[in-house]
Amino acid sequence: MRRIILLFGTAFFAVLFFLIACKKEDFYQRHWVFPLESQGSLTQEPDPANCGTCHPRQYGSWKATLHSRALGPGFLWQLPKLGKHSSENCFNCHASNPEVKVAWYKRLGWEKVGASVWETGIKEQGVQCFSCHFRKGKVYGPPRREGANSIFQNSNAPHGGFSAQKEFEESTFCKACHQSPETGRRINGKLLMDVYGQWKSSEFSGQKTQCQNCHMPDRDHEWKGISDPEMVRKGIQASLDFFPKGEGAEFIATLKNLGVGHSFPTYSVPKVYLEINARDRNGVSLKRNHSVIGWMLDLELQNEIFDTRLSPGSSTALRVHLSKEEFEQIKDVQFIVRVDPKEYYKRMFEDNWKARDNFRKEAKSWVLPYLQKALQEVNSAEYELLHLEWRPGS
Repeated sequence: MRRIILLFGTAFFAVLFFLIACKKEDFYQRHWVFPLESQGSLTQEPDPANCGTCHPRQYGSWKATLHSRALGPGFLWQLPKLGKHSSENCFNCHASNPEVKVAWYKRLGWEKVGASVWETGIKEQGVQCFSCHFRKGKVYGPPRREGANSIFQNSNAPHGGFSAQKEFEESTFCKACHQSPETGRRINGKLLMDVYGQWKSSEFSGQKTQCQNCHMPDRDHEWKGISDPEMVRKGIQASLDFFPKGEGAEFIATLKNLGVGHSFPTYSVPKVYLEINARDRNGVSLKRNHSVIGWMLDLELQNEIFDTRLSPGSSTALRVHLSKEEFEQIKDVQFIVRVDPKEYYKRMFEDNWKARDNFRKEAKSWVLPYLQKALQEVNSAEYELLHLEWRPGS
């Protein structure tokens, strides 16, 4: 009898676990079915500024993010080149609300012009509040935190309250737009976007450290990443060490992925440049060494040139050896790390700008102004991440 009870208990918990897992999967499948369905007739104004009336901190953070500018010139100039069908996949994440997509299709002449319930200003914005929190007239969000107060009850909230979903605090919520499907394009066996997969196989996943813990701390809608120097510095560790070698010396510069929960950098777009430089008293370089961290692909995204990304916990090092004569002349040794968050875009945009005379005549009035502005943005994106220095006697 005891055995039967134990078997029943095991079966019960197995079924319960299965039902919970299915429910979670069902939410993601319903919430992120691309392309999203039309929201229909809206009872609330979809402008993020309207949401900011009651959510000022989240709105203030969002305004400064790359998410809010997901429909920037770097995206828009490519639309005529991609065509309507291929653009659909891009809009799924860059502006997931179908009303926004249709508004841009009308501007491009791909759909008939007609009345819209979405105001013009809202169409200019990319990933906005309604992209993640609104489905079929209903508002969704993470559960209210323990001890948090609300000035509204669900019955009298401006949008009739919200449906609490703990999935908003899980990495899987971000997967739809930050992970290529298993059937997606692979280069040298690697998915073009594998940030979720990289996280899933890291110790951070085992520790239940979610994407939101780093990219949305305290539920701030900042989504800081490779473009933010302060954010990047929190995830890496750098050192410059001196070792006597006979009558000369060796210097080792090390960079470690200490706290980034995926590869550093994760996508093929950014590159990280490392340089160690030993200079004499006149500032002339005696010895220099450099390397690039990143996933370098060709412009067509067909071939891998190299992949030197740092997985969580891994490191890379640069060395310079100085003879006795060189060491006697030394003024300083510098370890400089620079980040170009837009390296691939820079190459690709410049290549297209050089070929601008080949664009279709009817598309040039759309493409060229956006492409020129996109080039200005990517060419100003590079920054110095850190600068370490060693001097004699230090």
